[in-house]
Amino acid sequence: MSIGIEQQLRIEHLAEKLRGLSRELKDTVDLSIQLRAESAQNKNEVARLWEDFLGQLFGYIKQRSKESRDNLLASLSWARMKLF
Repeated sequence: MSIGIEQQLRIEHLAEKLRGLSRELKDTVDLSIQLRAESAQNKNEVARLWEDFLGQLFGYIKQRSKESRDNLLASLSWARMKLF
């Protein structure tokens, strides 16, 4: 197997993993919205859980970016993602 084919397979594996994560996150967002609609107490707890999750995620990305000297977030275009 050539290096090009091996790299393409790894890229496809990454895309598959990201698609799976996307499905899980959509389900998680839907559950979060449902729980928040049920009570004010849930709103606070759900917000705390999301803060913990996002803090861990971005903290890990920052840590690994420093270790690898390759800033993953710097290479992303927030405008292309049309988030904000």
